[in-house]
Amino acid sequence: MGLKPATNPDVEAASIELTIDGKTVSAKDGVSLYDVISSTGKIIPAMCYHYTFDPFGSCGMCLVMQEGKKAPVRSCTAKAAAGMIIRTEGEDLFLARKKAVEKHLSVHPLDCPVCDADGHCELQDMAFQHGVTNLANAKQKFIPEDTRSLVLDFNMNRCIACAECINVCKDVLMIDALQFMKKGGFNQVVAKGDLPLSCEFCGDCLAVCPVGAITNKYSKYLYKPWQMKKTTSTCNYCGDGCQLYLETKDSEVIRVTSPLSWKNKWGDRSETAKGHGGLCVRGRFGFEYLDGKSRLTQPLVREGTQLVPKPWLDTMHQVVDRFAAIKQKHGGDAIAGLITARCTNEELYLFQKLMRAVIGTNQLDSSARYGHMNFVHASRHAVGFGRTPNDWEDLTKAKAILLIGSNLTETNPLTAVRVKEAIRVYKAQVVVLDSAVTNIAKLASHPFLIKPGTEGQVIDGLVKATIEQDLVDEETIGKHPQAFEALKAAVAGLSLDQLAAHTGISVEAYREIAAIMAEAPRSIILCAEGIVRRPDGYQNVLKLIDLAWITGKLGQPGCGVNTVTEEPNEQGAVDMGVAPEFLPGQARYDDGAGRERFGKAWDATLPTKGGANLIEILKRCKSGQIKTLYVLGENPLATLPASMEVRSALEKLELLVVQDPFLTDTGRLAHFVLPACTYAEKDGTFTNLEGRVLRVRQAMEPVGESLPDWHIMTTLANALGAQWPYESANDIQAEIMKLLPGYYNLGQPRKVTPAPDAYLANGYATEVKTRYRAGQSASDPKRPFALVMGQLLTHSGKMSTEAPGLIKIAPNTGKLRMNVQDMDRLGLQDSSTVRVTSERGSLQLGVQPDASLAPNTCFFPEHFNEPPVKDLMAVQVDATTGVPSFKHTWVSIERA
Repeated sequence: MGLKPATNPDVEAASIELTIDGKTVSAKDGVSLYDVISSTGKIIPAMCYHYTFDPFGSCGMCLVMQEGKKAPVRSCTAKAAAGMIIRTEGEDLFLARKKAVEKHLSVHPLDCPVCDADGHCELQDMAFQHGVTNLANAKQKFIPEDTRSLVLDFNMNRCIACAECINVCKDVLMIDALQFMKKGGFNQVVAKGDLPLSCEFCGDCLAVCPVGAITNKYSKYLYKPWQMKKTTSTCNYCGDGCQLYLETKDSEVIRVTSPLSWKNKWGDRSETAKGHGGLCVRGRFGFEYLDGKSRLTQPLVREGTQLVPKPWLDTMHQVVDRFAAIKQKHGGDAIAGLITARCTNEELYLFQKLMRAVIGTNQLDSSARYGHMNFVHASRHAVGFGRTPNDWEDLTKAKAILLIGSNLTETNPLTAVRVKEAIRVYKAQVVVLDSAVTNIAKLASHPFLIKPGTEGQVIDGLVKATIEQDLVDEETIGKHPQAFEALKAAVAGLSLDQLAAHTGISVEAYREIAAIMAEAPRSIILCAEGIVRRPDGYQNVLKLIDLAWITGKLGQPGCGVNTVTEEPNEQGAVDMGVAPEFLPGQARYDDGAGRERFGKAWDATLPTKGGANLIEILKRCKSGQIKTLYVLGENPLATLPASMEVRSALEKLELLVVQDPFLTDTGRLAHFVLPACTYAEKDGTFTNLEGRVLRVRQAMEPVGESLPDWHIMTTLANALGAQWPYESANDIQAEIMKLLPGYYNLGQPRKVTPAPDAYLANGYATEVKTRYRAGQSASDPKRPFALVMGQLLTHSGKMSTEAPGLIKIAPNTGKLRMNVQDMDRLGLQDSSTVRVTSERGSLQLGVQPDASLAPNTCFFPEHFNEPPVKDLMAVQVDATTGVPSFKHTWVSIERA
C-alpha cells in the first residue's frame, strides 16, 4: 500500500517532471508510473491492475522501457521519479507483452464456448490484440472446480494469478477473505484456510476477475454476454443508491453487475473517495424476486373469505366506485394512505397529490416515519434543512468519524466502505459506540462497547466532557453566548462518573473521544438505527448537533451530523411531501401560502385540517373515523408489533386497497389487491442518503398484468374526476422540476449550508433545559437482557425475504442470538430452547451463539416474523415526530 497515500490530500508529495514517449509530463513523486502514463490518456495493457487498489505486478503486461535499463520495466509497480525517460510502444515491447499473453494461455483451458466470460474476457482481448494464434507448449492444470461457496464457484484452471480478487477484498473492502495457496503445483485462489468461502458475499471479486475463474452460481451457463440487454439503474435495497446493471434475456433477469469491473480499471485513484463502483450481497445476488414465482400477476378481489383473480377493468371500476361512495358519504377525511419509500420520487409525489388534491385528505405517510423522520425534524429544527449535510467524499476524507448506534456494514454496506477507506487511506480516527462488536468496530481506532439502550446517555457524556475540558470552539460559541451558557447549565447536573457506570464507557474514554472530535480538522458524526429508531431519537439527534456546534464542526467543510436510511428513497419520500407535516420540497403544510401555491399548481383546494401520520392513521382506522386505507408497498401488519393492534384496525375498515408486487400479510386482509411493478419494470428516480437524485430505468417488461404504481394512481385519479395527463414517469418529473427547480441536480448531491443562528437565538435556552437529564440505569432487574431487533447484511426490510438467493445465504433460523458467556452462564447450548418474557408476553424459541453481542444482549433479525419476536416489543411514539420505536425491550430468559 505504499503508493496509495500519494492521493491523500494531507500528504504532500513533491511535484516532478518526467518524459513519456517524448513528451514532458508532470506528476507526483512516488506514485505508480502506470498511473502517470494512463493520466496522459495512454492506455497500455495490464491484466492485474485496477485503479481502486494498489498495484500488484503479476501479469507482466504493463511493460515499458526506461532509459538506462536494459530490460523492460513493469510500470504499475515502478514509482515515478524525476527525470525518468519512458517509452511505452515499440516492436520489442509488443513482443514482450505477447510473450506474457502466451505464458498465461499456455496453462489456461481453451474452454471459451462454455465459459461465462466468453466475449467478456480480458485474456481473450489480449490474445486477439497481440495476435496470439498458436500455443506450442500448452498444458492443462486439471484443478477440480471449487463449488463449496453458496454464491460463487472458483475454476482455478482459468485463473491467471492476477490477484485482483484478493486485492479488492483486502485493500478496498478490508474483508481479506481470499488468499493464494500452492496446490497441485499451481498458485490457486482459495478462501482463507482453504475452507468454503464465508464472507460478506459482495461479489466484488467476481466483478474484477478478468477471466472466467470466478463465476456466479445464480447465472452460470445461462447466457452469453452478447445475448443480454444491459440496463443501468439504481439498487432498490438501501439508501446508499448504488449504481448497477440489470442484465436481462427475454423476460428473465439473468444477473446483476456493477460499474466495478476489469473493464473500468483505469481511473483517478482520488476518485475512489466518491465510491468504488461495487455492490453488496443484496444488490448483486438479491435480484431473483424481480421475476420470481411469488409475484402478483393480476388483480385480486375479495369474495367472501377468498381473494379471487379478476380483470383489471372490472377491478378498477369496483375500486373507484367504492372510493367515490365513501368520499361522498363521509368526506375525504374518511380516507388515508400509506406508501413505501421503495417507490420512485415521481410515484411518491403523485401519491401525495392524489391524496390531497383528488381525494381531499392529508392523512398520509411513508415508511420514512419508522426512524428517518426523527433525523429530518431535528435537523430542520436546528440547522434549517431535513437531510444529511455531507456526501460520501466528505465521509471518506474525514479525519475523525463518530459512529454511534449503527451497525453500518449490515445496514448500508457501501457507506461502510467509505468509512473503511477513511481508515485505510486517509488515516481517520474512527470512534464506534455500539452495543455490539460491529464490523467497523473491529477496524476502528477507538471501538467502545456500550450497554444497550444507553446511546442518549453516551451523548450526554460527550457533551459534558467537551465542556468540562474546555474543548469548545471559542469563535462559534462566542456568537451565541446565552445559548452556550444555557447548555452549560443544562449539563451541569450530569456526572461523568455516573454516566460511566450507566453506559459502560470510562470517564477517560469520554474525555478522549471528546478531544478527538474537537481537535480534528474534519469531523463527521454518523448516527443510525440505534439513535433514530429508538425512544428519544429526536432529542438525541439534537444532542449530537449540540456536540457539533460547540466543537465548531457545524457548517465547517467536511463536518456535520449525518444519518443513513434503510430504504432507497426515504429522503425522497420526505422531499416529495409524503408526510402530513410537509408539502413537496419540505415546505411546511401548515403554511397557508405554501398550500395555496401547490393548490394553484394542482387546480385544487388542499385540506387544511385532519392531517394524520402513520400512528394516528392506525388509531383512526380502529376508532372508525377512517373508513378507507390505500396502501402502496407498505406492510404495517408484518412490521408493527401486536401491541399496535394493526389487525383489528385494518379489520374495521370498510375498504382496504393494497397495491404491491407481492401478496403481503396486509394484502391478505384487503378487499382489493392491485399488482404493482418492481423498480426493474419502470422509470423514475431515487434520492439517496447523500441527497443525490439517481435514475431508475426500466430493464424488463412488467410481470404478468402488473403495472407501475404511477400508472395505477393516474388511472384512479382520473376515474375520480381529475384530469391528469401523465403518460410516462418523465411527464411527472417535468411537473416536479417546475415546482421544485434544482431538485434534479444531474446526480450530484445538492449542497446545503447549516443555518443554526435562528435556532440558537430563539428559544434554545428554554428548550435545552429539559434535554439533558441525569439518567437511570438502562437495565431492568426483573428482565436483565436487552432484546434488540435489527438488520442483517443479507436482508433489507422484508423485501429481501422474497429473494431465494438471499434466503439461501441467510435463512431464518428462528433462533435468538445470544452472547456466548450468557449462554454458558445459563447452561445453554446451540439450539437449546428458551422462554423469553417481556412486559408484552412470552415466547419459546431456540438460541444460537453470537460472538459480536455484548453481555446481557440478545438479537433477532427484524426481517422475519416467525417466531413472532416483534410481538414482545412495546411501542413508544415520539411526541414531536410521531416516530414509533419498537426495536428494543428488556426481557428475561430461562431454559424452556
